[in-house]
Amino acid sequence: MACHCWYLRQIVTRCCLCYKLRFGVLLIGCIFLTWFLYLTFGTGFMMECIFPNEYQKANNPAPAALKTTMVFSFFGIVAAAMLCIGVHNNNEMLFLPFLVFAPIWIIVHILVLIVYSFKLVIILLTVLTILLLIYAWIVVWSYYVELLFAYECELEPGYAFS
Repeated sequence: MACHCWYLRQIVTRCCLCYKLRFGVLLIGCIFLTWFLYLTFGTGFMMECIFPNEYQKANNPAPAALKTTMVFSFFGIVAAAMLCIGVHNNNEMLFLPFLVFAPIWIIVHILVLIVYSFKLVIILLTVLTILLLIYAWIVVWSYYVELLFAYECELEPGYAFS
């Protein structure tokens, strides 16, 4: 018999600052979509307009931080857009890219804390982003579980999940 995670649905039936999980997940998806779009366009603007000399010199390799930010932001745009479409269509499988990439983004933020110089602003922003990602992951996971087992009561008795 499969674990249906009833305790998760009992603990997280609503999310903070939102009335229903569906609205909360859609709100989180839209916020992350806007955030990643802003990061992508802002990084592209910085590479083209603010720091163009670093990317045109052949002798000195360009700093990789901005390019890495653009790559992560592109995948963030795809994951957040799939999350919004999944909420709109009640398709829990479209939540999986966000559920997979959020822990990766948390690990990347931990690496940022290790690699970069320890300034108070960087530490506060990184810790705040990690906490926001953990909260978003919990909300999306709870709505994913709710959608996954939404039609369970309509199944015949003795139906086994495989």
